[in-house]
Amino acid sequence: MSVKVTYQLSRETVERVRKQVAAGHASSLSEFVELALSERLERLRREDIREQIAAAGHDPLYIADVRDITSAYETSIEDGLEDPGS
Repeated sequence: MSVKVTYQLSRETVERVRKQVAAGHASSLSEFVELALSERLERLRREDIREQIAAAGHDPLYIADVRDITSAYETSIEDGLEDPGS
């Protein structure tokens, strides 16, 4: 469902977007803006995930879990499973 919103953009930005729409990169100004916002939101989501992963690298409980999992797989490798790193 679409929601109508009002926003202000610089004249230069609107002209640039109109050129892109005219070139077929979107069917309308609204679609172009929605696509741009969606792309930005996806980048922010990915940045957030990267930050969470980086923070986990300093979390003692996470590090202990990784060590436990690594240890469990070492036993499997010793039992004859191929080492995925080799």
